[in-house]
Amino acid sequence: LQSRRDALGCDSLCYGSMTSVRGALGLVGTALVGRLSDRNETILASTLGRIGLVSVSLSSGRRACLYVGILATLMGLVVAASMDSLQGLWLSMIPGALLQHNFDVFKALLSEYHNDIELIETTAKKDNHGDNDKESNTLTSSSSSRSGSVGKLGMAAGISFMIGPMISAVSSPSFQFAVYLAMFCTIASGIMILRLPLPVSTCDAQTDDSKNNSDDTSNEKKNEKSQFTFMNMLQLKTPTVRAAATLLVIRLNMALAFHIFNTIWPTSLKARFQFGPSDHAKFMSFIGVTYAVSQGFLAKRVIQLCGARGKVQIIMTCCLILGVGRYVAYYTDSLTIMYMSFLFIINALGILNTVITADTGSIAPSNELGGLFGILQSAESAAGMIGPVLGGAISHYFGDNGDISAPLMAVLGIYGFLFIFCWWGYDKLIVSCSNGLAKKSM
Repeated sequence: LQSRRDALGCDSLCYGSMTSVRGALGLVGTALVGRLSDRNETILASTLGRIGLVSVSLSSGRRACLYVGILATLMGLVVAASMDSLQGLWLSMIPGALLQHNFDVFKALLSEYHNDIELIETTAKKDNHGDNDKESNTLTSSSSSRSGSVGKLGMAAGISFMIGPMISAVSSPSFQFAVYLAMFCTIASGIMILRLPLPVSTCDAQTDDSKNNSDDTSNEKKNEKSQFTFMNMLQLKTPTVRAAATLLVIRLNMALAFHIFNTIWPTSLKARFQFGPSDHAKFMSFIGVTYAVSQGFLAKRVIQLCGARGKVQIIMTCCLILGVGRYVAYYTDSLTIMYMSFLFIINALGILNTVITADTGSIAPSNELGGLFGILQSAESAAGMIGPVLGGAISHYFGDNGDISAPLMAVLGIYGFLFIFCWWGYDKLIVSCSNGLAKKSM
């Protein structure tokens, strides 16, 4: 895609503008798609959401939004293949940026599957009159299992981002061929969605509705308002909303730290190690492999080792590693030490993201998971728009002379704030809330 932009004369201003527009569309799209995926009674869910080889007679907002994401991707690829111009480049970006948010829908769907598993386990435990030790073990096992599944989902996405460009570079003689290959992979993904089973909660809810067949119940569901909105999060009325607001603060600050650091990092690599395109490619491959391993394997084992009650210590340790690691990586003149620093940074980032994503899925009811994931992703999109501007302004007004880098100090300040914030509130606002929901279902 970068060579395509170069061939069409898309300069840095063009690329920056496209990035900003993509971020703005993503800001709206993630919240919209997340909210739609929670609704099984909409026209979209009742039509497109019924297409599948499993649970054909049942409507599904999640399944419908996954198909919408597939269609949006195909639409963008068709435009890219048919319009050889800057206008085509811009138009091809719009459908995917606005409607292709399947990764967030998959996270909500995966959380629903785990909610079903936990409900079955707690019901069986209640029938068997389990003791407190078994309850503690079940809590740790459930938490590590949820984190392991979320990590494997992230690992799958990370591996695809590594393998995709490599396959395209090796086997694609032209941009057109790469587009057709992408279309084939997108269609294959859509075929796999046909076989996705619906969560038990979705099936039971619609079965109960069909039995009751009550207009009052139907109207009540349609008029029911989500508790996960920006205004509700600002008011902090309920424990669940306070937990969601806490996750929003953490996600927003993590994304800001990442984008502020990225304003000074490429320049620093070039100044110290004369990084060229091939060096950047190797570095990004190293990051991709490390991140995939961290999410897919390391996160689950760390949670199993520390237990569900040790999540706060895990998060605080990750914040400490991120801050110290970025400081060392920025100031060292040794390429080996820089790579070692990023080994710790990426592992900490992978574990931290996995833990937070798993806990996000455990605090919300099934019919609001998509909306919550959408709002959190919108916050990250907003940080992607604000962070580079903020980092550039800090560098311009406060200096980045190598001895004391103001943007780096801002990044360290953010990680320091997250360290204290999580120590103060993560356990009592998030962990206790997810445990409380689990006990309610017993």
